[in-house]
Amino acid sequence: MSRPTVLIGIGATKAGTSWLYRTLADRADCALPAVKELHYWDTFSPPVRQRQLAVFQAQLARFEVMREEAETAGRRWQARNMDRRIADMAGLIAMLDAPRKGHLAYLAYIRDRGTRTRLVADICPAYGLLSKAKLKDMVALGRETRLLYLVRDPLARLWSAVRMQAERQLFEGQSVPQKSNATLWRILHKGKETHITARGDYAATLARLAEAVPRDRYRVMVMEELMGDAGYDALCDWLDLPRAPAPVERKVHAGVEVEMREDLRDRALKELAPQYDAVAAHLGRVPAAWAANMKAL
Repeated sequence: MSRPTVLIGIGATKAGTSWLYRTLADRADCALPAVKELHYWDTFSPPVRQRQLAVFQAQLARFEVMREEAETAGRRWQARNMDRRIADMAGLIAMLDAPRKGHLAYLAYIRDRGTRTRLVADICPAYGLLSKAKLKDMVALGRETRLLYLVRDPLARLWSAVRMQAERQLFEGQSVPQKSNATLWRILHKGKETHITARGDYAATLARLAEAVPRDRYRVMVMEELMGDAGYDALCDWLDLPRAPAPVERKVHAGVEVEMREDLRDRALKELAPQYDAVAAHLGRVPAAWAANMKAL
């Protein structure tokens, strides 16, 4: 059997990468690691690598505790599942810590998933921030390697990322709506939380992709379209996978619903105009799900 397709998902944050990971992981013809975000391509700096290894080592320790608790409680199915996650995490730690010449350890880790596998993947939104040189290194892995960049309505993506951070950083006495709108105000009026806006800078990522990656080796897809039968069919065709029904009802990391202040909405749309324009120019059309916000620009 020929080598499986290697899919590298490079973002964007809060644009459906978790839905994509779960959907592909559930397929019998795909083999994805138990850890969604491998953080290989963004950890070439030794200090950054050590910080990421510390995160993964802490997760491994938690997995081992969970496995012991499951075994003690007689939940053998859960213990077996934790065995798989522990093995995958231990392998990931070893891979990240291995020499990176030729990316041999990386390729071995993601490809060693069974002989009948049609696709393996590394889906990490942080990769959307990488340099042109790193993007070139990705596609140089082999002709079977393909890059996927998911985009979502820029305002919806921004608000989802803001709400996620707000839920994680609530102070005593604060509500999620209060914290979310305060965080968005800081972004728009003070230039704070730059990591949130950087991960939604479609224009910059698209420019790097166009310069670094042959057009037939990457695809830009709209999240709102992907999560439907037609969009998922298009993805399967591009990845040489048999078509299957899209799990359109699946919600992954959806977060709580919060209303955005109208004054912040107007300001945010103006700030995000270049992102709408960049995606429309790349696709040659306006995504239907984005049309209302684009008309308001």
